[in-house]
Amino acid sequence: MWVPQDAREIEQLVQSGSLEETSSFDGKEALPAPKRNIDLAIDVAAMSTDGGLLLYGVGEDEQERLSRLTPIELAGAADRISQIIGTSIAEVPYVEIREHPSDANPSEGYLTILVPQSARAPHQVIVGDDKRYYGRNAKGNRRLAEGEVARLYRRRLAWEQDRDALLVEAIQQARFPPHNDLGYLHGFVRPLAPDRAIWERAIQTAGGRRELQDALRKVAASTGPRRGYDPDLRGAANWRQQGADEWLFSTLPDTDAREEPDRADQAVDVRINVDGRGHLFCGRAGARTRSGEIAIFEDLIAGNFAAFLGVMGKVYDLGEYHGQVDLGVSVTGIRGGTSVSKSSDFGGFGPGPYRADSYPRTDQVAAAALLDPEAVTSRMLDPFFEATTGQDHYNPFQV
Repeated sequence: MWVPQDAREIEQLVQSGSLEETSSFDGKEALPAPKRNIDLAIDVAAMSTDGGLLLYGVGEDEQERLSRLTPIELAGAADRISQIIGTSIAEVPYVEIREHPSDANPSEGYLTILVPQSARAPHQVIVGDDKRYYGRNAKGNRRLAEGEVARLYRRRLAWEQDRDALLVEAIQQARFPPHNDLGYLHGFVRPLAPDRAIWERAIQTAGGRRELQDALRKVAASTGPRRGYDPDLRGAANWRQQGADEWLFSTLPDTDAREEPDRADQAVDVRINVDGRGHLFCGRAGARTRSGEIAIFEDLIAGNFAAFLGVMGKVYDLGEYHGQVDLGVSVTGIRGGTSVSKSSDFGGFGPGPYRADSYPRTDQVAAAALLDPEAVTSRMLDPFFEATTGQDHYNPFQV
């Protein structure tokens, strides 16, 4: 799906005659008149079935080609669109509204509504007396037949998964069994709408498989606390293919360590499926000290989870996945553990041992949010770090 980066890109394509309307792209001269808000609601609902982009500020000529630039007034436009979508469609689909100010006059420009394929489609238009479901074909919007609506409901059920169950599955799939002297870090990210072409598109965008892997390695290396810790995904350099559908990015030089459980404390593994699913394992979120207690390493946990999210965010960015993702994190094997900063072995004191077996947390965010992995990590792990350190809003990413 084409997603413009700025006004200049839009203007160049229009002036070259390269823009063509398709089932996943529609150009509009202007926002609808106030009494025609339903038109915008229908456009968005129709696009949500299979995904697409609406572009405002380009008009058709006599041959119905998108060859005219008609910049719109940007002030208030995004708010108006949000209000229309929020009051005219049930349930409200996820969209991204982006403004592209013109270089000549920044108060005017172009506006795009990015409508990812929705795992919750079909979305019903509820404004006025419409109460219908819509889809798209090459010629524009169309009403969905009863059988098509039923098929989309079946698709919704097939795609719907329990995030807590996905987190349990991620824990069960770790290649190392639980260890009495170690706490583990687990994580997962999964696109809401399955797409087996994400990895291949990312390869094409990056310029090749090795180029993609290098780009992901660089993202991992640039994310996390400024302090050092071990093991650290930032230093991982090993890529191995596992079957036809999955790649492993690891700190360990080989992939088969199941027979050597004592190597768990050296491992940070990221498994990436071609359909955009990602799983994280780190074998040293906590470790037993000389005094017999488990020390919990907050910086290591935050750093490796953030690096994992950054890697997955880059996969979605290069793979042109613009929808939402489910994600989860769990720190296990930490009952009785104490923050490394408060451990008696390190001369500290704090809120006391952690009383639960694990810390689990799941959420749902836009894939684009993972391009700021430290912010997402802080939101996911803040309650855990407050419990272990006794500090409000403990921030491991501060220098």
